[in-house]
Amino acid sequence: MFYSKRVENLEKENAEFTNDKQIKKKKFNKVKFVLYSIIAIVAMFTIAANWEGSTNYVATVEKHKPLESQGISLTYANVLNKYIESPKWESRESGDIGYVDVSGTIKGSNKKIGVKIKVSPMSNDSKRVSIKPESITLNGNSPSTQAAAEQILLYMFLADQRGEADVAYYFD
Repeated sequence: MFYSKRVENLEKENAEFTNDKQIKKKKFNKVKFVLYSIIAIVAMFTIAANWEGSTNYVATVEKHKPLESQGISLTYANVLNKYIESPKWESRESGDIGYVDVSGTIKGSNKKIGVKIKVSPMSNDSKRVSIKPESITLNGNSPSTQAAAEQILLYMFLADQRGEADVAYYFD
C-alpha cells in the first residue's frame, strides 16, 4: 500500500510538473506571438510611411549633384533651398517620366520662380535616371527653354560655390 501511494504521489507530481511546463510553454508562445506581431506591424507602418511609389522623385532630385564632374559637390537641395524663400517641392509623373517642380520667391526680391526638373530613365541602364532642368518660369511668364534653365541654374550653383548670400540681382 505504501508503495502504491508513493507511485500515486509521483504520478501526481509528474502530472503537475508537466502541466506547469505546458502552461509556461503556452505563455511563452503567446509572448512570442505578440512580439512578432508588434514587429510586423511596425515594419508595415515604416514601409507605408516611406512609400511614395516606385520612385521618390523629390528625394532623387534633392540629392542630385549635377556639377559634381566639374568639382562642385552641391546638390539641387543645397542651392534651391538657399536661394528660394520657402521652396515648395512637388513631384508628378507622366508615364515613366517624373517631374519635380520647385516654386517660391527668390530671396532678396519679390519675384516668383518656378523650376521644372525632368527625371527620366536612362535608355542604356534601367536602374539609373537622367535628371535635367526642363524650364524656369519667372513671375508667371512663359517658361524658359531647357538651355536657358540650365544656364540660370548653373549661375545659381556657381554663386553658391562662391558663397554669395543671394542672387536676386541676377533676376532684375
